[in-house]
Amino acid sequence: MFAGFWNDSENFQPEFVTPALIFSGGKTRFPRDVARLQPDSCGFDQETHNRVVWKWLILSCRLRRRWPLVLVAMNGAIAFVAGAFDPRVSSTVSMPIGLYREVRPQLERGAWVVFCLPDEPARLGRDRGYLRRGSCADGSQELVKEVAAVPGDRVALSPAGLTVNGHAIPGTAIQAVDRGRRGLPHAPFGERRVAPGELWVLGQGHSVSWDSRYFGPVPARQVRAGAIPVLTFVRGAGEVEDAGDRP
Repeated sequence: MFAGFWNDSENFQPEFVTPALIFSGGKTRFPRDVARLQPDSCGFDQETHNRVVWKWLILSCRLRRRWPLVLVAMNGAIAFVAGAFDPRVSSTVSMPIGLYREVRPQLERGAWVVFCLPDEPARLGRDRGYLRRGSCADGSQELVKEVAAVPGDRVALSPAGLTVNGHAIPGTAIQAVDRGRRGLPHAPFGERRVAPGELWVLGQGHSVSWDSRYFGPVPARQVRAGAIPVLTFVRGAGEVEDAGDRP
């Protein structure tokens, strides 16, 4: 597209560049290092090309002037969405980061549930720093996990990972230590049938999740709600958990 930028001599110099805009510090500018394009590279004649370019320039100017209003509108939309339901924020590495909607829990494989840990694993989680302060009866945070096995399912746990009804779940190998290099207790190895009133849960980021592989089955009575993702984000490859944060 035909666009331009202000060069060091403060003369507006036209360049054939892509119409990508960068908003930074309230200013709209075109990157200097983007690929240059000729008018006919997009199938436009010169006249059409120029008309399109000036529309981009006018739009960028208007956006620059109204950018604060755009931000206000975005914040208002987020507030409206949050007010429409009881939102829950997940910031742990074992589930996608983002907003979740609390719903009536569905205690079935593949459902996401919000629950409190029983006393013993909750105590370990608080001592190790895996759990932050929250609304559970013992003062620790709730967890959000995916149901991996329900009553009647056969689960087998080994150093290689978790198997449910004969199907191995990838990425569930047992970690011997946490990020702080402390020994990490796990549920007993072996095969068993999930008892009535119990659930086995896993975090989506299995390899770094503190879940039923380590603290065993969760009593179904500990489940407070179901969770449905509303707005989630993929964690960047360079983002890793803190030394003690494994929920």
